[in-house]
Amino acid sequence: MCSVNQRERGLDIHGLMLPKRYNAVKTEEKWQEKWKNKSFYKFSFKEGKRRVFVIDTPPPFTSGELHIGRAYACIISDAIARYKRMKGYNVLLPQGWDTQGLPTELAVEKRYETGSREEFIEKCKEWTLKAIGKMKKAMLRLGYSADWDFEYKTMDPDYHRKIQLSLIEMFEKGLIYRDKFPVHWCPKCQTALAQAEIGYVERGGYLTFIKFKVEDEFLVVATTRPELLHACVALAVNPEDDRYKKFIGKKACIPLFNREVPILVDEEVDMEFGTGVVMICTFGDEQDIKWVQRHSLPVVKSLDERGRLVNSGKYNGLEIEDARDKIIEDLKAQGYLEEKRSISHKVLVHSERSTCRKPVEFLVTWQWLIKTKPFRDMVKAKASKMKWMPPESINKLYAWVDSLEWDWVISRQRVFGTPIPFWVCEECGAIIAPKKEDLPVYPASQPPPIQKCPKCGSNKIEGVKDVNDCWVDSSITPLVISGWPDNESLFRKTYPSNVRQQGSEIIRTWGFYTILRSTILTGKPPFRELVVNGMIFGPDGKAMSSSLGNVIMPEEVIGRYGADSLRQALLVYAIGSDFSFQWKDVEYSSRFMQKLWNAFRFIYPHLKELKPEDKSKLKLTDLDRCFLSRLQTMVEMSTDNYEKYRFDVFLKRARKFVWEEFCDEYLELVKPRIYSENRGNRKLSAIYTLQETILTIIKLFAPITPHFSEEIYSYTLNEDRSVHEEKWPKPNPELKDETLEEAWYMIMELTRAVRKHKSESGVPLKEKKGEVLVKVPHKYFKLMEGCKEDIEKSLWIENLKTEAWEKENLEISFIG
Repeated sequence: MCSVNQRERGLDIHGLMLPKRYNAVKTEEKWQEKWKNKSFYKFSFKEGKRRVFVIDTPPPFTSGELHIGRAYACIISDAIARYKRMKGYNVLLPQGWDTQGLPTELAVEKRYETGSREEFIEKCKEWTLKAIGKMKKAMLRLGYSADWDFEYKTMDPDYHRKIQLSLIEMFEKGLIYRDKFPVHWCPKCQTALAQAEIGYVERGGYLTFIKFKVEDEFLVVATTRPELLHACVALAVNPEDDRYKKFIGKKACIPLFNREVPILVDEEVDMEFGTGVVMICTFGDEQDIKWVQRHSLPVVKSLDERGRLVNSGKYNGLEIEDARDKIIEDLKAQGYLEEKRSISHKVLVHSERSTCRKPVEFLVTWQWLIKTKPFRDMVKAKASKMKWMPPESINKLYAWVDSLEWDWVISRQRVFGTPIPFWVCEECGAIIAPKKEDLPVYPASQPPPIQKCPKCGSNKIEGVKDVNDCWVDSSITPLVISGWPDNESLFRKTYPSNVRQQGSEIIRTWGFYTILRSTILTGKPPFRELVVNGMIFGPDGKAMSSSLGNVIMPEEVIGRYGADSLRQALLVYAIGSDFSFQWKDVEYSSRFMQKLWNAFRFIYPHLKELKPEDKSKLKLTDLDRCFLSRLQTMVEMSTDNYEKYRFDVFLKRARKFVWEEFCDEYLELVKPRIYSENRGNRKLSAIYTLQETILTIIKLFAPITPHFSEEIYSYTLNEDRSVHEEKWPKPNPELKDETLEEAWYMIMELTRAVRKHKSESGVPLKEKKGEVLVKVPHKYFKLMEGCKEDIEKSLWIENLKTEAWEKENLEISFIG
């Protein structure tokens, strides 16, 4: 009878057979459970022998779902970490959570009744912890090997302390200020936005042609924002536009509102757009802000925080779209509407939140800002010294830095966030910071650190209620994971990070802000390399959307094919490229593992025939030497591409090698020897080559297929050790020989030609028939002679004749 251990492994009564089908889902669950008690993923604080390698990973927003893009980021980071561990590094792969976002507040508002600010924050924390639990479970199903001792949450008090300390230090450097300034504002989210959170989208709209009376004539203005007519403070024309020179310096009367505004000249007016006359409003767009500042124009508040009109008489309280329709209707009724034309134009929206994407407005409000414009050259200089993968991704940072026109608005009019750690004097506007040892502080609910303003003596000191932009939280992750500011010893070991892994869409936010803030705070850039991944689209090539029904969730893929298939399917595309998720990539990955599993099932029963003492007196056959030389080249190729984070190149070449050269060629060539009853040198040489090959292959694939590699490894002679504790393979110079490898290619050429000939002749492969004459270059003649027996037996050839000749190629002739 089989033992319990044998039955668990699926072995037969002789203990030799493995299950025919590789069950990825069950196997992965088994190893994920076993890995929980292992320490080989842990970063060692005290060890000084191994080199340290730190990966700064993106802390995902705690939505409760790990979408395919986040899964992709985890897989990239994990593959890097597993490879570097095998290369002998002391790897730190931390995991953080970006917890304080507007979607959490909206979800809590929708589902719970809360009273005070503090109660609301506690509900947000409860919601977030549940979301983290779901996402962490999904990460573990991916085989993600983070060191959970380095887990951090941006909502934790200690994280608040570090963020607030970083802000106070920047404030002391004169880099944080408070100002009343036109800021990008989202009426839906009711908060200020940074430049990095907005973007233009193409949308349909109208160009409205409005007649302004100028003395006894009319001047026609074309605008997409007629609802801001009440906030018009000037008209402007280009000084080179001869059509309107007679109007320059005159006054125009605003229709419906009967108020006069000046007609100015400005070189930035586009003579080709509309009528060539623009309406300067406060504020329709960023250009309006420039013109108002340049020409010292007054500011009329046009909208409130909810996007409703103010200072507009009977239109007060109307939302933007309703006001637009009503004003156009009234302009037409009173004879001021010349035309209304449908157009497609770029609209500035809250693009960073996919759940919003509403048009952005400009409101003049008190906000907190970090100076960024003076550091543009510094950021570019630091970035240029880092290694970017792919190299061209740095251009996105350069383009963003060059486009910056405003300082970074860091304040948000929300509740669940890291509090801005200041109090403000209501009399003189002085900013009062707490003592660093008192951090974290919560100014919205705590009394000020002093009783009277040090500047004017007033006791009217108000705590700041605004919280930080979430990018303020995440822009110091390299500092947080390295123990800043508390652990100087750890900081010296782990800062800067070796690699920052992130998406291309957050280069302008997370990438830029991290380089800016970390360099200012420490004097050193935050990382040495950046690995920047692209976007994943749906199988239809379109952006994933629930409405389109093309959303792919990692759990769906894992439940059907396992995590290792998903990992291969995503890493088979070049990092940095945008690509569509394809089920065929997952299916091929699954078939590949089954192919290798089948090969291992053949190899496994024979491994124990090779004793340790056999290896010392073993003489490799010519065929085995040829194939092992080819294997050394695969090790070199694999190492080179892992070092460059070219997982796609590795997968394409390595899977082709395993499938076509190892399984379809070498295994078939040595089967007669393996099945031989004679336990002589030729059989042992084949077993040795198979053992070396399978162990090397699973080590090379371990960073990408960790569960599959672990499963096969567990059946080898190293059952009590993990493949992830193994050293990365090194090419053996004693086995590597260019002539041997070239001979291997010729052997494959011959075997494929014989199979093709038999197939085309209608002769079964296992029918012994015919004679084959092979003319071989002199250089490879002796090797081909040494491989004759293997080729004849595996291809069922009656007689393989070899002749040496002067040419560099093979010539194959079939006789009979």
